[in-house]
Amino acid sequence: MGIPRLTGQLEPYSVPLILGYQTVNFSKDLADSSSSLTPIIIDGPGLAYHIYHRLLAHRSACLKGLDAIPSYGEIGRAFIAYLDTLNSHIYFDGFLPLHKRPTRQARLELSLKDLVKTHDLSPAGFSIGAVSRHASSPSWIPGQLLNSPLPLPSSHRHLPAPAFLVPAVLDGLAESQYASIVDIVPAEADLHCALAALKLGGTILTSDSDLLVFDIGPEASVVLLNSLSISALDGDPEAGSLLKANVFKTAEIARTFQLPNLQRLGYEIKTDPTTSFSETLRRTQTPVADPVNFRAFIEEYTLPPSSSEAATPPPIESKPRFLDPRLSELILQLQSSPPPHQADEITVYLPLPLDDPTRSSAWTVSSCIRHRAYSLLASHLSARSPIAETSRRGHRILPTSIPASKNNDPDLKNLPSLLEKSQQRFPELQPSLRFRIFALAYIHRWCTDRGKTPPSRGSLLCALTGKTTRHLSWEAVHLDAQAQGVVYALRMLQQSLRHLGGVAAEDGLHDLAALLGDLPDLARGLLCPSRAELRAMVVAAGLDVTVAMDFILDPDSSAEEGGDAEFATNEGHETQEEADERKQDIPAEWQRPKKRKSGRSSKGTKAPQTSQATTPKTRNLYELLGS
Repeated sequence: MGIPRLTGQLEPYSVPLILGYQTVNFSKDLADSSSSLTPIIIDGPGLAYHIYHRLLAHRSACLKGLDAIPSYGEIGRAFIAYLDTLNSHIYFDGFLPLHKRPTRQARLELSLKDLVKTHDLSPAGFSIGAVSRHASSPSWIPGQLLNSPLPLPSSHRHLPAPAFLVPAVLDGLAESQYASIVDIVPAEADLHCALAALKLGGTILTSDSDLLVFDIGPEASVVLLNSLSISALDGDPEAGSLLKANVFKTAEIARTFQLPNLQRLGYEIKTDPTTSFSETLRRTQTPVADPVNFRAFIEEYTLPPSSSEAATPPPIESKPRFLDPRLSELILQLQSSPPPHQADEITVYLPLPLDDPTRSSAWTVSSCIRHRAYSLLASHLSARSPIAETSRRGHRILPTSIPASKNNDPDLKNLPSLLEKSQQRFPELQPSLRFRIFALAYIHRWCTDRGKTPPSRGSLLCALTGKTTRHLSWEAVHLDAQAQGVVYALRMLQQSLRHLGGVAAEDGLHDLAALLGDLPDLARGLLCPSRAELRAMVVAAGLDVTVAMDFILDPDSSAEEGGDAEFATNEGHETQEEADERKQDIPAEWQRPKKRKSGRSSKGTKAPQTSQATTPKTRNLYELLGS
């Protein structure tokens, strides 16, 4: 989470420099190939969140509520557009050490506070505006991501960041020309950024002030992402562009303060951030008041010598190389034998989805799928340590011990059958939509099997198509979070089976692996596309929404048995006013003409004459609802 006030105190000692330039033909060169600014080393998670906030700042203020949150696909495209401006190497966390657990706990608790605040500000749900072209097309150009940030519109300031932001960026990178320069490292990304800078020199791009504290040597420097900017080359935009930044040469700054490095300064600022900078500098020249705490602080920022780098967990040999970071961390914990601390449980930290904080966590529905993935890995890696998940429980972030997986769990036993039925019912449908339909059917069955109230039809329709009234209820938001949890759990199971390779076939899991074979990546609409993108996907696919709803409500029924008329006329038990608002919310280019009955109207007036051509009978819910 960085050291509060450290950046501000050191800002006057940074140096504005030109990192490089890009000519009109897009060739990228640094200002001086022998400069100590090369190579550029990127803190991947830091850049992912930096880009998300830049995108949010460029979203139109007219976008209301959750429509302002960029989709995973847009974030991935923006990340790659950002890299087009740089020559770099990117590191992502694949494992976080035990001493970072309090930090992770604090981050989750901070996210929970934001979630609760969001709920308190809109306890009845969210006001949703009409979907416009602004929501489905980028409101930025690549150069804007590098310029000074725009202020966030007031309506966007409390929006939570997407829960799967970093995995989605990794999925996008895996399919890009930058795949070869990305490493998911068996440690914290900032540690490997610092190690690379110490070894190679160059510049670290990050938003984490912790990187200012590592002793990276005289040939390396740090650039905070907020200081990056781009401007015209020689004042001529057509000639190319210059990449500028404020550079922290940490070794030179330390010498200015007569210190060997900035670790003691970072410690004093972290210990007492309210003290004046002059007093803090004075303290760095005196004996440490608390040597025990200081040693613990220094351990976090001490780089291992090259001969002992193997002290970090060994890398994972896996295909595909781009494992989800949480699965990567789990595998690294499982394959550490013996565990570094026998008393510590192996812990999976689940991100905080945008769900209803007054209800059970959205992760609950998909727990058995995730736990099956964990047990498969633990069994074949011969791990004996207990596994726990840390996630939201009520208004607290708490760990939950995971019981041994039972293969006779009814939800697990029915999983392959339900997946197969969804494939058979929708053989030509793009996988993103098919797995979304599966997830909603799984949730509906999970609720009914336990005697719980299933999601309303209106919420199911919203989660399936993005259609809603101009009011988005917390029920619909929670259902969408549950659906995301189901498909993310399927992703964890899929990657676990791929990691195990032939072992999965030995355990009779080959069929399950095949059913998950076309599960798409997160950047291709699998999770949380924007409403506009989801609607566009549904229309482009020609999805028969009524057939999809019939399957969700009863996967065992045949396609011919559906309750079309009931659903079409009783969708979500909405009022006439809500129905009118919903219909007005559909963009004009998506609206289809209503079918008119021949003969007289209900008021006795003659209906206008129409063409002799008859409209074919349809089962598409957009037409059934007159939208």
